[in-house]
Amino acid sequence: MSESMWPMETSEIEIDTDVSSSHDNESLPNDLTSLTESIYSYVYENGRTYHAYRPGTYVLPNDELEQDRLNILHHIYRLCMNGELSHTKLEYPQRILDVGTGTGIWAIEIGDEFPSAEVIGVDLSPIQPGWVPPNVHFIIDDVNQEWTFPSQSFDFIHVRSLAGSVEHWPTFLQQCYDHLKPGGRIEIGEVPRIQCDDDSFPEDCYVRTWENEFMRIGRIQGRNWDISSEMPGLLQGAVFENIQHTPYALPIGSWPKDPKLKEIGKWFRIQLTDGAIEGYSLALFTRYGQWKPSEVQVLLAQVRRELNTNKMHLYSQ
Repeated sequence: MSESMWPMETSEIEIDTDVSSSHDNESLPNDLTSLTESIYSYVYENGRTYHAYRPGTYVLPNDELEQDRLNILHHIYRLCMNGELSHTKLEYPQRILDVGTGTGIWAIEIGDEFPSAEVIGVDLSPIQPGWVPPNVHFIIDDVNQEWTFPSQSFDFIHVRSLAGSVEHWPTFLQQCYDHLKPGGRIEIGEVPRIQCDDDSFPEDCYVRTWENEFMRIGRIQGRNWDISSEMPGLLQGAVFENIQHTPYALPIGSWPKDPKLKEIGKWFRIQLTDGAIEGYSLALFTRYGQWKPSEVQVLLAQVRRELNTNKMHLYSQ
């Protein structure tokens, strides 16, 4: 069994010196799920909605704004992979599991690509559409609990952006290993911390303040929000073989000169400024960091302002 991370260009990104200050942000068996009325209700907090099934276990909202962000992020991943749905090359998979399926967009598209495969998407929130390909199904469940799928039942397990949501990665990865068929594969995609190759990321900027506080509060919460660098070792611990770690660059903004990276950067900044920084921060800061909602919003407004200037040559890799 093997693992591969999302690819990103690792060479130094050339800066576009002509770029201007930014205006370019423009049904499965019943024993697998418990679909009760409480699952379909929502928890309202600080103007956002959150899942009601096992409330408090996941800090990201599930409202329309967050769903739009998830779909933009899916588009970014496809841009990075030249339109492909996965870095792993799949050949006639029979059963695919999408862990943390979110809006279900990846599960639906992979189901269209492999109509003979059964595709199962699992998430805490019932935000997936009702009209889906006949080979695609969604389950509301918590993957931090013991899985109820038969062992060795999947050819491919797809995991995306679960940093901070998985309670104990060794246990989670062991469950993935146990539920893959012999020769099955897993792909895990995570966005690492912000990086910068020049002096455009000052120590006293709001973006750095926000990121440092985010990681500090994440430690209070007891979750690891920066898991990508540890993933190869964690996979080895779960007895996976043929492990591959392929980093790809995600610029934040339209500052790169390369047209493809510029396009990716525009979209990546939009999903950050219009969704991710609030979605990831609001519940985390107020629940675990004792921040007031108004204090969070003031900091995030300054972060947005800095990111939209294009003066910081930031990226994740």
